[in-house]
Amino acid sequence: MSGDGDRSRHRSSHWPSLEKRPSSPISFGRRLTRKHYCVGLAVLLVIMLFLANPYHPLVDVHRLKSSTGSSESQPHIVSVSLPTSSPTAKVSSSQATNAVEPKPESSQKQQQEEEEKEKNSAEKPTEKQESQEDGNSKPQEKKPADEPNPEPEEPAEKAAADSSTDGKPNTAPADADYCTTWPVEAKVPYKPKPKPKPAQALQLDSYGPPGGWRKPSGVKAVAMVFYGRKRNVDILDCYLRQNLASNGGYLDEVWFMVHTEVKDDVDWLRDMAKHVPGYKFVDLGPCTTEPYGCIWEYAVEDDTIYIKIDDDILYIHHDAIPQLIHTRLAQPHPYAVSAQLVNSPVTGLQQYHYGAIHPFLPDPKPRAYRAAAESWRPSEYGLYPPATRPLDGNPLDVAPSYSGHPWLLLSNSSRDSVALRRTPMASWNGDPGPDPIAFGPAWKSWGAAAQQLYSLLRNLEENRMDRYHFGRALDYTSANETSSSSSSSGSSSSSSKKYEGPGGEALYDMQYERYNLNFVAVWGRDVAAGLPIHDDELEITAEIPARLGRPFVIDTRAVVAHQSFFTQRDGIGRTDLMDRWRAFANENVCAADNQKTPWDLRCEGY
Repeated sequence: MSGDGDRSRHRSSHWPSLEKRPSSPISFGRRLTRKHYCVGLAVLLVIMLFLANPYHPLVDVHRLKSSTGSSESQPHIVSVSLPTSSPTAKVSSSQATNAVEPKPESSQKQQQEEEEKEKNSAEKPTEKQESQEDGNSKPQEKKPADEPNPEPEEPAEKAAADSSTDGKPNTAPADADYCTTWPVEAKVPYKPKPKPKPAQALQLDSYGPPGGWRKPSGVKAVAMVFYGRKRNVDILDCYLRQNLASNGGYLDEVWFMVHTEVKDDVDWLRDMAKHVPGYKFVDLGPCTTEPYGCIWEYAVEDDTIYIKIDDDILYIHHDAIPQLIHTRLAQPHPYAVSAQLVNSPVTGLQQYHYGAIHPFLPDPKPRAYRAAAESWRPSEYGLYPPATRPLDGNPLDVAPSYSGHPWLLLSNSSRDSVALRRTPMASWNGDPGPDPIAFGPAWKSWGAAAQQLYSLLRNLEENRMDRYHFGRALDYTSANETSSSSSSSGSSSSSSKKYEGPGGEALYDMQYERYNLNFVAVWGRDVAAGLPIHDDELEITAEIPARLGRPFVIDTRAVVAHQSFFTQRDGIGRTDLMDRWRAFANENVCAADNQKTPWDLRCEGY
């Protein structure tokens, strides 16, 4: 600042005669010299350069004020809308206080010095930046050599207020397969928001026995993850670690059955698995490209309970795995025990009638208008606009909205059952169609899937997971007593005494109809008795149970979220559900040193 003052005093010393002498045009013209003309021309050139520079701070100030229409007395403004020719970005209210203030007006010389400094710093990236570009397993947009480095004092989680100086946006292309609604930046590694304080954390009830869950001695449990997609398993990883026996859970090992040849997915998993004790990377060899039935040939150890988990399970209730294992022990007669899936054509209708489904519809706005933020709670998004007319046509066939769109509640009253009639689930309930239920409308409809999953988020927020517990205790005692072999009865060769403990309190018998094989507990000896297996879902849930006279049951207390069937994938992929499940896991499940971040750039408009 002292330099500016010296130059100001120096400039004023050239004009003493103009300040003290008469201002007659004739006398003034006589006193003009070549020096005066040169100084005037220089001033004119400075003004022209000033006006022609699109990155001058005053232009940023003008954009900020004109786009927000706010003043210093309105700190609640949370977004910045840029001109249509520039990428759109928004800033959350918690980040607005961290925004960098516009730089004050400087002289031409200062501006040139700053530009030269930025240019030099771009030509020599720091060691930290080089390591981020070369060593980060998640794709980061690569920075060209002439791109200036970000300000070091700027927080990593601050949402970008404009495109980068080289024209590269923070938003994903409109035709991108994936994008995120979190405030990521193309150039800055993302830092998730801190975990809430204990008093503010979500409190979820457990339905375990008094004193909590305790793994029975002598029982080996192995999770088999049918693996193919790192984006899903990155979130699932937190739940698997939570349930490892080494962390106080029930899983002795987690096997990742690698059923993909996509190098990026394979390399990511191989690296992740070698750093987690209890994780096992299983190369399936020729089975990698064959139907899933051949994977079951690995699950044949007699006294081991295998829990098959699909890689698109993005939520596991903390009771689910202990509940399944105890039910497997308490009820040896059923052939296999499944978790209750949220997003299933079978249990979805039961959830609808027992009050677990809520009236959600997709955001009716044609484009994104919310600030990019980490959030999973439905209450933070408000209600569906009341003046919006009902969906055109069958709600089951609703067209996906903009990328990263949420679904909104029509009503937050549990008594407003009329609102539920406007939704995809109500349409399915009224017309289940001619197909078998496993392949009916809800299997095909992404809308039915979305409504079930957003309903689960609301039930979690309200701590009302009991809405899913519609099963009841089923008595298979006579079947156990009359069974002629340990194989058919499911009794363990190593357990001569009767099991006494929790499990089997809320079962739902499938009566030999096909169910989805996304999360199932089964004894290894029962798998071995049914080999070879070809169509594993049909055979394990229906055909083998019917042949043995041992039903396939669902434990309705073991609740998990299944993201999508392949028939639903495109529509579900345009929602913000992946971001919501990541936010939920970070807040409630993932360890502080295992917080998850998005893989992609922001969805357009966020």
